Amino acid sequence: MDAELFSFIWKGILLGIHAGISPGPVTTLLVTESLLHGSRAGMRIAFVPVLTDIPVICIIIPLLYYLTFDATTIIAVISMIGAFILCGLSYESFSVTESRYKRGDVVRVSLLKAVGTNFFNPNLYIYWITICGPLAVSGLYRGWTTMFSFLIMFYISITSVKLGLSLAVGNVRHSLNLKVIVWVNRFLGAAMLLFAVLFFWQGFQILTGEITVHLNKQ
Repeated sequence: MDAELFSFIWKGILLGIHAGISPGPVTTLLVTESLLHGSRAGMRIAFVPVLTDIPVICIIIPLLYYLTFDATTIIAVISMIGAFILCGLSYESFSVTESRYKRGDVVRVSLLKAVGTNFFNPNLYIYWITICGPLAVSGLYRGWTTMFSFLIMFYISITSVKLGLSLAVGNVRHSLNLKVIVWVNRFLGAAMLLFAVLFFWQGFQILTGEITVHLNKQ
């Protein structure tokens, strides 16, 4: 195997593993769904990065390859919308009680809402603008095979890690006391609320010029 191709494959694997275990709204939502509804519910969330990243990749890679583009306002708006979505998810987590859980009156988060949570995550765009996007473009300069090898291994890795996490949490839930499940869910709700505050603050900093998000031509 070509040394450069092998290098890009390993970069995809390592970055995918890191992204898979990193705390964030999708990981928090995955743990919440696995805890409340079992591994199968959490496994749906594991594929959210693939669904949300494809349109982002199709936009950002050409921009990085051909253009110079100021993404400041767009990222700020995305951040603000994401904050409101996370507030709603946080409220749903806090509304779970022991009686509701026993009755099975805990609504699953729809795949569409999960996709929206990640799609309006500003860090998704910043990550692709600053890390994965430039790497993918660098691979493209070496050939389509190199770029696609990097992307494929990245998504195999991130999805595998999240599937493993959902299975682990889903198996543990059966040995947990109901009160523990409810309080852990509230803790996860608090985490989502914290992410919402961070998203809102990040959007505010971008709008005020404290943070700049700029696509540099490769």
